[in-house]
Amino acid sequence: MSSIQILDVKKAVLNSMTEEEFANWQVEQGKQVIYHQGCYWQQTLTGFYEPLHWLARLSAEQATCPVSFSWGFRAALRDQNATAANGSIPVHLLSNLQNYSLHILSANRRKHLRQCQKKVNIFQLTSPKLLQEQGYEVVISAAKRTEYLKIPSKTEYLASLTNYVDSKRRLILVGLIGDKLGGYISGYAVSGTAYFEHLYISTEAITTNINLGLVFEFVQACQHSDTIHELVNGLHSPEDEKLCIFKDGIGFSVKHIPARVQMNPIIAQLIRWRYPYKYYRLTGRKERK
Repeated sequence: MSSIQILDVKKAVLNSMTEEEFANWQVEQGKQVIYHQGCYWQQTLTGFYEPLHWLARLSAEQATCPVSFSWGFRAALRDQNATAANGSIPVHLLSNLQNYSLHILSANRRKHLRQCQKKVNIFQLTSPKLLQEQGYEVVISAAKRTEYLKIPSKTEYLASLTNYVDSKRRLILVGLIGDKLGGYISGYAVSGTAYFEHLYISTEAITTNINLGLVFEFVQACQHSDTIHELVNGLHSPEDEKLCIFKDGIGFSVKHIPARVQMNPIIAQLIRWRYPYKYYRLTGRKERK
């Protein structure tokens, strides 16, 4: 494996962008960004808006809809404005980032991590060549196993790699089993909050516990930054019990970030009735059984 493509993971550092830098990066990638009340917003669903840095804690004055016509918006609030919240953002959040270590993990998870470290070599990726050669097979395998992802064509996948490797703004860690790619993880950070972006694991590599190894090393890279203080591991999906147990077991407990949520009542009722888990992720409100 060429040393040009990979670097020692122990030296990996995730850089944290400012919100303006993040907004400019997203515009470069073709996204529409709206500047409103000192914050950058995006349309995450047709007609529904959220801050581009979606765990940015806004003041009550900032947390207003950025456009004249929409069916809703959601924004996290600062702690001092929590009384203005009428909902929450339920996320798996590692808030004690600098205290994260092997001791955070259960004895069983520590055993799994050591098994991974014996079987998998993890590096920081600095060139798209490895993903161009082996990444598509990993994504296809992960998509078929989880049934969460839309399966791209190979042409679509290769096109998505254009400017994907950007060490100043995105950190990519790869796990190699011999010379074969077993999986990879990517993420970025904005104003001190890091986000997992993609985690793809091939089915045949699952038994090596490569997913745990990649997540653990990504946390270490965040710790190497002087500015990152929290790491987001996705929205809470209580319908996927195994995934929730895994995330909680590696230190990403469920936190409800106070938020202001505004939705058209008719659309809100439709989502609540047909898609209760989506409604929960949008509002933080669970249905009573």
